[in-house]
Amino acid sequence: MRLKRWLLVLLAGFILLALCACGEEESGRSYSSVSLEGVKVVVDPGHGDTDVGTIGVSTGRYEKEVNLEIGLKLKAALEQEGVTVVMTRESDDPVAAAEETDIGKRKEADMQKREQIIRDADADMYIGVHQNSFENADACGPQIFYYTDSGEGKKLAESIQTVMNEELEIEAPRKVNFGRYRLLAPGSQPSVTVECGFFTNPEEEEKLQQEEYQDRVAAAIVDGIKYYQLECGNVK
Repeated sequence: MRLKRWLLVLLAGFILLALCACGEEESGRSYSSVSLEGVKVVVDPGHGDTDVGTIGVSTGRYEKEVNLEIGLKLKAALEQEGVTVVMTRESDDPVAAAEETDIGKRKEADMQKREQIIRDADADMYIGVHQNSFENADACGPQIFYYTDSGEGKKLAESIQTVMNEELEIEAPRKVNFGRYRLLAPGSQPSVTVECGFFTNPEEEEKLQQEEYQDRVAAAIVDGIKYYQLECGNVK
């Protein structure tokens, strides 16, 4: 009788351990294993040509240059995951209206061309790559923006923000923000602007130009997209 009771207790223990292991496997699924095969993403390195963007407070480098460097790294990282990437620009050449000498008209033609690229791509998401600026030189860390009232845009922004804060080890994490930003409007896909860091913070501006850190930024954005896919049930 005592042996039978001991066997029953042992069997119950095995069942409990199996259930716990199953639960851990289910709840502990990592977004790093999510497949992005077949996903299409528009990557838009902000500014370019005569539009230099923010100027770094320490090095004097143009934002447009760092946007392109990170944008190209993001393209390569996404393509390694099987993503089809549509770039709005891959160099500092004019996106449109190269013959236009009026800076305002040249910029407007650039914006219109980018809007057309986004619409024509019919992509699963749009990622704008920028560097932030603020009057307080202590402001630092990535911040993601989405289009006002875009529910999916907000989800994508929060996913990328969460992962970037973690993987880049941001000590004072920022929250996502929203606005009626022009290039977040075209198309029906969720769209976000990734402000990778602050060009008005001397230390962060220099860090954002380091190749190793740029690689980490690109990798964090990719993992943020995976996290979004997992959270929204778009796992392949």
